Amino acid sequence: MEKEKKVTRAAITKTPNIEKERIDFKKLILKNPNYFNTFPELKIKPVTPMKSNTKYEELTCIGFYPETDLLEAIIQIKLPYGYNGDLCSAGSFEYVRFFIDWNGNGNFEASEDAGIASVNVHDIPDSGYTCLDKTKPISYALTLKIDSKKKPCTLPNLVKVRAILSWNLPPPTGNPDFTPPWGNIVEKWIQIKPVKLLLKDVIKAVELEKLKLTPAMLDLDIEVTKAPKLSVTELKKLYAGENIPEHRFNIEEISQSAEKIKQNPALMVQYKLNPSLSQFIESVEAVLAEKPNVKFEELRCVGLNYDLDTLVATLVVKLPCGYSGGLCTQGSYEYVAFWAYVYDQIEQMCYWRYLGTSSVNVHDIKNLPKDGLQYAVSLPYDFSNYKNKCSKPKVLKIRAILSWNTPPPTSNPNYSPVWGNTVDALIQLKPLSVDQDQQVPFISVVGGMAVESISGNTLSVVPSSLGDGYANGPSVYGGFSALESPFGGVIAICGHISNPPNDPAPAGKLKYKVQFKKTGQPNWQDITNTFKIWISQWNGLFWSMSSQNQIATGGYYTYEEDLTPPNQRFVEGDVLAQWHTPVAEGDGLYEIRMLLYKPGAPAAPGVPADHVASNIVKVRVDNTRPNAAVSLDIGPCAKITIGETITGTFTATDPHIANYSISIEPATANPPTFLTPSPESYPAMPAPGRTDWPFEIQTTAATTPCGYVIKVHVWDRAIINNSRPGNYNSASVGLCLLETKK
Repeated sequence: MEKEKKVTRAAITKTPNIEKERIDFKKLILKNPNYFNTFPELKIKPVTPMKSNTKYEELTCIGFYPETDLLEAIIQIKLPYGYNGDLCSAGSFEYVRFFIDWNGNGNFEASEDAGIASVNVHDIPDSGYTCLDKTKPISYALTLKIDSKKKPCTLPNLVKVRAILSWNLPPPTGNPDFTPPWGNIVEKWIQIKPVKLLLKDVIKAVELEKLKLTPAMLDLDIEVTKAPKLSVTELKKLYAGENIPEHRFNIEEISQSAEKIKQNPALMVQYKLNPSLSQFIESVEAVLAEKPNVKFEELRCVGLNYDLDTLVATLVVKLPCGYSGGLCTQGSYEYVAFWAYVYDQIEQMCYWRYLGTSSVNVHDIKNLPKDGLQYAVSLPYDFSNYKNKCSKPKVLKIRAILSWNTPPPTSNPNYSPVWGNTVDALIQLKPLSVDQDQQVPFISVVGGMAVESISGNTLSVVPSSLGDGYANGPSVYGGFSALESPFGGVIAICGHISNPPNDPAPAGKLKYKVQFKKTGQPNWQDITNTFKIWISQWNGLFWSMSSQNQIATGGYYTYEEDLTPPNQRFVEGDVLAQWHTPVAEGDGLYEIRMLLYKPGAPAAPGVPADHVASNIVKVRVDNTRPNAAVSLDIGPCAKITIGETITGTFTATDPHIANYSISIEPATANPPTFLTPSPESYPAMPAPGRTDWPFEIQTTAATTPCGYVIKVHVWDRAIINNSRPGNYNSASVGLCLLETKK
């Protein structure tokens, strides 16, 4: 990627029609946090009240993929300016925070904050592209991995989701009523996948012992029962009186007959001469009409997850029945085929290129919400051959075709589904310095954070005041937010190799290694531990999922992705290696790279012969627990009389301090209460935290006499095992609170 350039305010203001409230947005909020009346609880007079302005960006759709618990939001960037600079600058960020009404009370509460996701956006000009009749809006997908609360298939789990889009200002944690100045709010219903009954749920250890079996001898994660597939006869009976046409529940047979009639139109004459076939003819004619029907489902939005190179489409299921059975059956599938409108250098023309097909399982669900249920499908794709450097943005037109229970053909971008519809959208590809047709490794995510969000790297757009290797902002899957965060524990290293071979034999698969070294040291070390990956496979009709161990042979792992249709293999999460820290060199700044074994590769400085190196990513490693201590002024295990004030000091420090809290255990009916201090957190509390900091606890006549423990809890800001909170430590001191003597 080309070197990032700084964009001055003067350069931005040269663009017409950009409001001061847009150009100086952060400056105005820093001066007056309630400038736009965004935080009325501050009781500060607003200057220019503004809420949910969608001139520049708008959240248009929400979708959910139940199989992997991925929540998706599609946003549209509407204008070529107003995003703080072009693609070679840091640009700005669009944030989406999700809330899920888990308890179903109709209200979104602070505890129902599911997490935040973000995407880096820029000024993308309206000229300089081929194969486009328009250049806006550009659609992006923001993805959040949630921890869903599953129920049995007999209890459909429908929950309402609120998504808040906010430009350049992350929606506050735990505030579902936040209204953004720039952005908007969308609420929709989703369906959580039922819990699976596994073998380990029904077979107890004692029963295995009776059978003289060990857990290692059985796959205890296998499902106990398989959901039944309803026959056409069963469906006809199930939908009696439900106004479900036959060419809905018998689509496969009707479609086959329609194809035969296309080949031999004389068959239609024979059918029409038979009065008993009137309903059958009606169904066949509906299929032959090639007029998309969106009565049951409709494709709404299409976008690109910018960081993961993954296409996302959202659709709505509109009716409570007509999907081949309830949640305890196999149901049916909504298929979405993706196409890109690209330029053929040889033929000198634009054409639709098939990219792949994805699907989501749907069912009959009674008590469907008025606006239906929102689903999502996604398709990872290697766009390396279409990407440019940041000085030449790349915008592509994408076509998505939704077809219920029958995959769209892979050879017809103009296919009209019987049940479904087509949506075209524009996406913008992330710049990458990879030449077309070459195989080049690339590290995109470390510890759950996009490389752009880690300071000190070539692609960094979020700086750090602390130096190199610190993460800031939402994680790629939105499960947490980093704040000047180092990394620790098991660190997932994720990315791709461009243009992997199509359907290679095992011996023909690419080999790679992932290496690390502490900054300033000369030698790279291989990561060689064994780890598990999950592989999803698409054969053009069906998805399947399997797992396997990645074993380093001679320091090399095998690259398992195959992105070329029709048989595609995707490594979930794009995991390349799992780096187990701490390492012998201890905490500090490290560099990570990936090497692709490629005989005959051009020589490069610092790269072994016959290898191609990826980008180098700097990360700060911190596996050291915070310091925690607490003491009473009158000494440990003291006897105190009710009515006295308890005093003492505590220490809560760490170079990367996040926060601390103090608690009193056990939780009696009327425990002592803290007078000081209140819990503090970074950055309001500066690093390294508090040393010998005083506390004061009050007891009254109502306080319950008991033996109590005062405990201090301390966390740092490290991303441990690809998540937050960070490293933790605690300390405690005991006391005995006696009754007042009579």
